[in-house]
Amino acid sequence: MAKKYAIIDLGSNSVRMIIMKIFNDNSYKLIDQVKEMVRLSEGMGEEKTLKPLAIKRTMEALKFFKKLIEVHSVDNTYMVATAAVRNATNQEFFLEKVKQEVGFDFTVITGKEEAYYAYLGVINTIDIEDCVMIDIGGASTEIGWIQNRRLKESISLPFGAVIMTEKFMLKDKISSQRLKRLEEFFKKEFSNIPWLKETQGLPVVGLGGTIRALAKIDRNRVGFNLISLHNYQMNLDEVSYGYNLVSRANYQERKNIPGVNKERADIIVGGLVPIRYLLEYIKSDKLIISGNGLREGVFYHNYLKEYYKKAEILEDVLYHSIENNLKNYDVNIKHSNHVKNLALSIFDQTTKLHKMGREARRLLSVAALLHDIGSYVDYYNHHKHGFYLVLNSRINGLRNRQLLMCAFIVANHREIPFKEDWRKYSTLINKADYEAIKKLSIFLRIAEQLDRSEFGSVEEVACYLTEDCLQIMVKSPNSPELEIETAMKAEGDFKKLFNRRLVIV
Repeated sequence: MAKKYAIIDLGSNSVRMIIMKIFNDNSYKLIDQVKEMVRLSEGMGEEKTLKPLAIKRTMEALKFFKKLIEVHSVDNTYMVATAAVRNATNQEFFLEKVKQEVGFDFTVITGKEEAYYAYLGVINTIDIEDCVMIDIGGASTEIGWIQNRRLKESISLPFGAVIMTEKFMLKDKISSQRLKRLEEFFKKEFSNIPWLKETQGLPVVGLGGTIRALAKIDRNRVGFNLISLHNYQMNLDEVSYGYNLVSRANYQERKNIPGVNKERADIIVGGLVPIRYLLEYIKSDKLIISGNGLREGVFYHNYLKEYYKKAEILEDVLYHSIENNLKNYDVNIKHSNHVKNLALSIFDQTTKLHKMGREARRLLSVAALLHDIGSYVDYYNHHKHGFYLVLNSRINGLRNRQLLMCAFIVANHREIPFKEDWRKYSTLINKADYEAIKKLSIFLRIAEQLDRSEFGSVEEVACYLTEDCLQIMVKSPNSPELEIETAMKAEGDFKKLFNRRLVIV
């Protein structure tokens, strides 16, 4: 029976909720998400007291969330509160008020638990072995060292974007002296974390609204035209550009910077200083943006425990995500896997012809599995629908460039031409990439037609390459005339791409 989870993250700056639907086949899908900027930690000061106005804003948001939970008929609700509530001297009063007026019973998690859930959200949605993770919230900053996909070390620092903004008076025009004091503050804090010195040169995975704002600034600068920022990557120079842009502007000017949310313009500098100087401190030249964090970590913690009865870390991020999407789009998974195997077999046996390597093989594998998802919209022109679904579905484990290339391979796997101009996406791919896409598409096209009946009639292929011809011999217990006939329709395009005839027998 299908089930729905709601996960609420009551943070220092915002309160957020995601609602996930889990289907009968154990696949899942995000069906709603909502965020309210409540600034719960605003004005807490040295006495660490949640203030009446901040509590009022938070209560109103939580009552709205409760209505959404009721509308969606949610089965399980998981509620966690982080630094603002964790540090508040009037925590008990606040939690009791929430319970009495809204009916929500929050679990206040420790800084270590917050870092661990953020880690689960990252490691189950980004294909990475070793990195430093930083999650910059409103009232705390979590830093973790991930080694071999395991959280080796973590620490929670009791300050974030809101706290730093208030402490160092960063809301409006920021003097160089104040900014320098804040920079020196973080350099000292980092030097007090002994294990951080062992992470030199590792990429940094950044979480939180402030870091996503930094990525949006960069996206607008380069004209990046995909929506998702998950796994978006920046180097130190690009991070420095965005940091200098916001830190040298006053409050009004920051609100007009493309990519900066007006609700975040006053605290963005306080949130960017730690990421800018963490990169410098560990001599890292790569920032990877994670769109997933604590909420997704809480989801995977509970989902994997209930449905898979196993560890909280997925063995293969990419192929778990692909399988989940295939189930969401009601794809014939057996057929997709068979097409993948045929396509990879042709690829592996013709390396002297195409001269492509491991990354191209991986892209072909992914595209072959996803080639039919467009049929969920409509069979006619399903290659076109597939292009947009691949680009806009949650396929974790790929960078945006790889995702785009897979989308183009899917779009070009049929005899019907796909007319989307690759140059619209020139910030991600170039002409050589598109030539590779066309070659990989022809392998997928041949493989798909060799399973035209979706019955696995063609079990194996053997490829023989001569100076003027590629001969593919098929092994089948049946009569594969239909499959061979339809696959041979690729002959003309194959000749144009490889200057060789195609013969299938």
